[in-house]
Amino acid sequence: MFTRAAKYMNKVVSYPSNLLSGMAMVAMVVVMLIVVVDVLGRWLFKSPLRPTWDTVTLAFSIIVWGPMALAALKGSHITMTFLLDRFPRLPRLVLKLIIALVSSGILGIVTWRLVVYGINQGEFGGQTGVLKIPWEPFVYVAACGCGLMALVFLAGVPETVGKIRREPEAVETIQKEPDAVEKIEKMKGSGI
Repeated sequence: MFTRAAKYMNKVVSYPSNLLSGMAMVAMVVVMLIVVVDVLGRWLFKSPLRPTWDTVTLAFSIIVWGPMALAALKGSHITMTFLLDRFPRLPRLVLKLIIALVSSGILGIVTWRLVVYGINQGEFGGQTGVLKIPWEPFVYVAACGCGLMALVFLAGVPETVGKIRREPEAVETIQKEPDAVEKIEKMKGSGI
């Protein structure tokens, strides 16, 4: 039951995560092109591209926050499992549950503050120096990326609860892991 809910939540969160990741890839290409044009302009014509700083700053708000949710969804975000893997099964899963709840809570607070910051930027007319592009939409993109990452961690909670309850779907997930045979043997040998 919990594992099926986790799979559904992951599927729902994967679409916007892929969209933001695609936006980040496009933004990275834009940054590379603008920097090349700026450098060539400086060397060849002694005239740099003036809006480079504005464009790169705005693009990096998408590049940094966009793929965060997808990285968390794929499990490629930074984790320190060397300590967590040393614990027995039940304490490890409980710690994983606590980490997921705390991470989603903190990211939820950051999302909330980014939305408030975006509202303030919209009210006070915050914009870039040269191009005069408003900051507000880019702050909202960052808030979306952070909020999606919070939802990804929250989506991991039912799966962890399913593993704690030893649901059949959760056992299948464990068996698909690369070193699952060793983990299962350890669980059998320790009486868990």
